[in-house]
Amino acid sequence: DYLNIFIIVLENRNLHSPEYLEVALPQFCKAMGKLPVSALARLAKLWSVYGLSHIRRMLGTFQQLITFTVVSNEYDSENLVNDDQTVVAATQCLKVAFYANILGGEMNVEHNEDEEEDPESDELTLHELLGEERLYKKGPRVDPLEKELGVRPVDSIKPLIPFEEFVNESLNEVVEMDKDFTFFKVNAETKFSFQNCP
Repeated sequence: DYLNIFIIVLENRNLHSPEYLEVALPQFCKAMGKLPVSALARLAKLWSVYGLSHIRRMLGTFQQLITFTVVSNEYDSENLVNDDQTVVAATQCLKVAFYANILGGEMNVEHNEDEEEDPESDELTLHELLGEERLYKKGPRVDPLEKELGVRPVDSIKPLIPFEEFVNESLNEVVEMDKDFTFFKVNAETKFSFQNCP
């Protein structure tokens, strides 16, 4: 039932106004980010049936918060945008809207069953033999939300909103790609990486 709170709050038109960008919306995004994956999947499924205008409004709201936060702060190699909790929380909310966008559009998920790989292979890689597997560990093989929903971005034939609209250029300009990539490959469990968010 607590999911109803998140649905109702996002229907509040005042939340989308600039006055709420500094306090209310960041707190809402942080609270949403603490939801379990199963709850985020239910939200994505619910939002997907609301249609194009609803998802577009959420997309605009989360993008606005990300842009506002990025242009209001200065980031460098010591103060990374990956450590900005408001940007991270809004990006994670945007990820739920991204999957709602896929679910609401045309999809082809039939091929997913054919492509299942055995995650527990008995063969060791060269890096494992040399004891370097931690250095070359890939990020999460499957995104938990993606797994819970049973859908991947590649399954989308025609999303409700083109994927390009989920790109935030202000954010792209301040992401330290080399560090973000390291977080994705090596520190996937401890550091946030934007590469985990489509």
